[in-house]
Amino acid sequence: MLFRNSLLLLCCLFTSSSFATRWFEIEVLIYKQRPAPYLQEDFSLKHDEIKAKRSEDLLSPAYTAQAKQACIEGDSRFRSDSFTDSLVNSNPHSNVCDDSVDFLASYSQLPVTPVVEPREDTDDIYLMAPEQLQFVEQKNQLDRKGLTPILHTGWRFPEMSEKRAPSIRLFAGDHLAKHASPVEENNDFISLVGPTERYIPDQLKNVPEWELDGLMKIYVRHYLFINADFDISQRLETGDYEKARFSQFKRVISNEIHYFDHPRMGMIVQIRRYNH
Repeated sequence: MLFRNSLLLLCCLFTSSSFATRWFEIEVLIYKQRPAPYLQEDFSLKHDEIKAKRSEDLLSPAYTAQAKQACIEGDSRFRSDSFTDSLVNSNPHSNVCDDSVDFLASYSQLPVTPVVEPREDTDDIYLMAPEQLQFVEQKNQLDRKGLTPILHTGWRFPEMSEKRAPSIRLFAGDHLAKHASPVEENNDFISLVGPTERYIPDQLKNVPEWELDGLMKIYVRHYLFINADFDISQRLETGDYEKARFSQFKRVISNEIHYFDHPRMGMIVQIRRYNH
C-alpha cells in the first residue's frame, strides 16, 4: 500500500512538472550606427503604422517611476521657475510630484537602461533589473568601436504561442517631440496653459515621439521566434523627420547571441531559459 501511494505521488509530481510552463528571459541591446555619408539606402518610402492586436508597455512605468523619484529628490526639470508661478506660489521652487505630472514627457533623452527592482515571481511578464543583465562584454565592444547604445534592457516571460504572445513596446533615444516644440522652454506659456489645452502647431503633429519606437514579439512554435518592427527617426536638414523601418523575423536558439543589423541601428539579442 505504501509503495503504491509513493508511486502515485511520484507520477503526480512527474506529470505536473511535465506540463509546467517554461519561462525565458530575453536581453536586448540596441545601438546607433555611425553616420554613413555615402549610404545609398532610400528611407523615403512610407510605411503603415506599427501596431499589434495585443501589446504591452513595460518601459513607460519604469521610466515614469525613475522620473518621479528624481522629482521628489529635487531634479531641476520639475521646478516651477517661471514668473507667473512666482506670483501664485509662495514657494516657487517647490516641486509638484503627484500623478498630475507627465513624468515621461520630462525626458529630453531616455536613460539607456530602465531601473526596476529585481523580481522572481511568475505573475506576469516583467522587466529585469539592471544587475540581472549580462551583456557586459558586448557593451564594452560597442564602446571600443565608438558605437552608442540607446537601449539595454530585458524581460522575463512565459512560453506562449504566436496567437497568445503580446508584442512588447520598446522605445529609446532622444525625445524628438520635446526637442521640436517651439514653446517647451517658455515656462510662462506652459504655466498658463494646461497640458490638455496646449496649442500644437500642424508642423509638430507629424514629429515622432522618440528616436526609436516599435514592437518586439517573442513566441514559441517548436522553436523560438523573434518578430521585431521599429522606426528609427532622424531630423533632416530641411527640418522634416525621416523614419527608417527596421523589420526582422528570425528563428532563434536559446542561449545563442544573435545580431541584427540595419544602416541606422544594430541590435544584440539573447534568449535564455529561466527557472524560478
